[in-house]
Amino acid sequence: MRERITTVYGILAMLWALAVVVQVFLAGLGIFGATSFDAHKSFGAILHGITALLVILAIAGPRTGRDIGMAVGLLILVTIQIALVGSRDSAPGLAALHPVLALAAMGLAVHMGMHVLRGGRRVPAPT
Repeated sequence: MRERITTVYGILAMLWALAVVVQVFLAGLGIFGATSFDAHKSFGAILHGITALLVILAIAGPRTGRDIGMAVGLLILVTIQIALVGSRDSAPGLAALHPVLALAAMGLAVHMGMHVLRGGRRVPAPT
């Protein structure tokens, strides 16, 4: 069961990273006036919730300090990233870190997924 949870954790981390691409597209729609930012905000809230799920899966699945730390780090990073939007009027330079942290979060999620998915595919050394 733990092995399956670990696999789900890795796949979900990779899907989360892919969803960041969708999130960037939704932001682009808002920036260029095709739609409002409502879809970007709503999808961002969903992604934020999935980061909490990744923490739970890291605890239940891989159970290593590294995996749990990366999942908690992703949750903190995304929480800070979302909070930066509120500073756009008072500190636009600080708010401009919002998309930069999105890239960092995407990279961390890919690392999380690759770390466990590669580990699960190792072939044992011949005896």
